[in-house]
Amino acid sequence: MNEFVNAVVKMLEKAVVHDIIVYDMKNITPFYDYAIICSANSARQASAAINYIRKDITEVALDVRGYHSNSDTKWHLVDLGMIVVHVFVGDEREVYNLDGMYSVQNIIA
Repeated sequence: MNEFVNAVVKMLEKAVVHDIIVYDMKNITPFYDYAIICSANSARQASAAINYIRKDITEVALDVRGYHSNSDTKWHLVDLGMIVVHVFVGDEREVYNLDGMYSVQNIIA
């Protein structure tokens, strides 16, 4: 797995999110190389995960290009250029089913 991906996964683990899955997207989209999807038990936990990424990402020479996150949303998105991170709250992950779209054959971690 890519060193940048490993670093982002460690940031997410600090927020104690669960069901972290990394997808290799290189053959699926030209816009990013990896997608990381994880679940949080609460909006507060999801916000903590986003804040860890925003705070620590420069240590691994990546920049936050954009993010969508507020207290009302259950789907938080962070664009790190080559990596896109999705943090879902509660059962929202099943509603959008990105895991189903990205396909099991592309899972790398």
